[in-house]
Amino acid sequence: MKRRIVSLCLCALLVVCLTACQETPKEVFVPTPVETPTPSPSPTPTPSPSPSPTPTPTPEPSPSPSPEPLTANPVRVRIEALSVDSEVRGTGPKDGSMDVVPSHEIISWYNLGAIPGNEGNALLSGHNRWAGKNGVLRELDMLEIGDVMEIDYEDGTTASFSLESVFVYYLKTAPSAEIMRLDGPARVTVITCKGPFNTSWGTSENRIVATFVPSEGFVIPDPPVTPFPTVKP
Repeated sequence: MKRRIVSLCLCALLVVCLTACQETPKEVFVPTPVETPTPSPSPTPTPSPSPSPTPTPTPEPSPSPSPEPLTANPVRVRIEALSVDSEVRGTGPKDGSMDVVPSHEIISWYNLGAIPGNEGNALLSGHNRWAGKNGVLRELDMLEIGDVMEIDYEDGTTASFSLESVFVYYLKTAPSAEIMRLDGPARVTVITCKGPFNTSWGTSENRIVATFVPSEGFVIPDPPVTPFPTVKP
């Protein structure tokens, strides 16, 4: 009995000792994971518009000065379509109208009017027939629009003109005032006779009138200061 009591006491003591030797477990804290915030995407900056370059103004070309009026007199006329290659001589008025050189092969230029190529009407004239010989302008009415006439000047230069119109008029009803008018745009009016000779009039009954204008590319000079005299139709 005594041994049993001792055994019980030893067991009790052992339990006490074991209990006393154990550490009180510390409280364990499991950290709550901190949620890392998702970074908001940075806004893409809108690029500022580049300033448009200031356009460089295009300078306006300075107008080309008008050439000086022609001063050299015409000395020769060529019309290839008629095989004309003739001397030109200046003439003045005669009895209030344009005088014509007494020759079948010379063309007259009215030297009180415009020089061919200047502003105004340059008058050229030639006989259809003289002293029984055919004149150089006899076939003037055979020209076609666009045919070319070249005029040589005493200074060695040459100008080209194109046929704008050609008409055959009955002398008594021809628009003489308009044909012989010396002012207006640059043109060359070439005149010759045609048709039967009227003895009472002392001339042919018809007139061929061909009007030439400066060819393309020809720069017309400024008009002369002195006005043209009036020519009797």
